[in-house]
Amino acid sequence: MDEKDKRLLYELMQDSRISLTQLAKKIQVSREVATYRLNKLKKEGVILGFVTELNLHKLGFIGAAVFVNVKATQQGAFKAFLQRLPFVSWVAELSGVWNFGFSLIGKTNHELDEKFSYIYTTFKQDILDHRFTLHRKSLFFYEKYFNKTATPSKKKKYIDYTLDKKDKILLKELARDSRMESVALAQKVSLTAPAVAQRIRRLEHGGFIEKYSLFVDITRLGLFQYSIFMVNKSMDEKEKLLSFLRQHSNVSFIAEYVGDPFFEFGVFVKDPYQLREQLQAIEEVFPNNRIMEISLFQKEFVSVGPPSCVFE
Repeated sequence: MDEKDKRLLYELMQDSRISLTQLAKKIQVSREVATYRLNKLKKEGVILGFVTELNLHKLGFIGAAVFVNVKATQQGAFKAFLQRLPFVSWVAELSGVWNFGFSLIGKTNHELDEKFSYIYTTFKQDILDHRFTLHRKSLFFYEKYFNKTATPSKKKKYIDYTLDKKDKILLKELARDSRMESVALAQKVSLTAPAVAQRIRRLEHGGFIEKYSLFVDITRLGLFQYSIFMVNKSMDEKEKLLSFLRQHSNVSFIAEYVGDPFFEFGVFVKDPYQLREQLQAIEEVFPNNRIMEISLFQKEFVSVGPPSCVFE
């Protein structure tokens, strides 16, 4: 992978619906070369999918993070089971404290509890331990994989817009593939391509679509990613610490949870030995932190995009 490939991935991370003509212009190659490079990155498994990040709260949904340990003999079956569930978003195989991490999506706390109970009951003989906690806020900084920083998002004023059935179909198709063209989308909803493009703009301006992004296999980028759970013993420092992590060049995401004093963040490094250095550097600036646990992301195999239950 050369610098042109990395630039292409970065541009798609910023906006995965960018046209091939615009993409080629940004990385300074011909349209044919951009097409070749894009297809090559897909074929090689660097690009796993084109993601549309939706505002689940506006769609009436909330989420919970679940971490579990499963017996070694049943991990393959458990993984396949999670992939089939219509209410599971983002799944990763982990190494360390937990075997798997995943997100559940539902409309109420009670519904989330029922969905987790279904999973737990199905594998009650095989789940050795688990943690279930409600999402409060998550921020992603995947542009940093390419030595870039995300452009700070400006506060947007959203228009009032009420979804109809055709909008939900469009959101569902875009969630599957953010690069699906307006002509193909038009066939799904029996509208013209210009009408579809107009609806998509309304969904964006209405705040339902937050970003068009990319799902990549970071191991193919030569990176190791770790999940760090941390407690800050000085609550007065918490916001300063979160701001510090947002600016940190090796922090890929931050997740805060409802009612819990800890938070989670991702650290990516080129060499596992660098992890200690990164954590020590954070501790030097904020010595009141206590690391609860560390897990290595072995493989993410379901993206952060919304599951199918959101569109039912």
